[in-house]
Amino acid sequence: MTLKVVTALKARQIFGTIMNAVSFRNDSYIVERKGTPMVAIIPVKKFKQMDKARQRFFKNMSKISDSFAAEDPKILDNILEEATRAAKKAEL
Repeated sequence: MTLKVVTALKARQIFGTIMNAVSFRNDSYIVERKGTPMVAIIPVKKFKQMDKARQRFFKNMSKISDSFAAEDPKILDNILEEATRAAKKAEL
């Protein structure tokens, strides 16, 4: 279970190997173009976990929004922005 960085050219050349490493060894890859990270290749299981977490986040945000519907919109915006920053920070 490692994180590897490859160039886009190298990724094209060894894509089958990358797929095997990701699916069988749970490795993850960052594909760079000109030194800039462009995409991540991750195991499907990890993707599904991330997607579920994202769905829970938006469901909770909706609940929070509904519970503050009678409040001043500016206060609600501040609360939502703070919650979003906290969630993004937790993902790192």
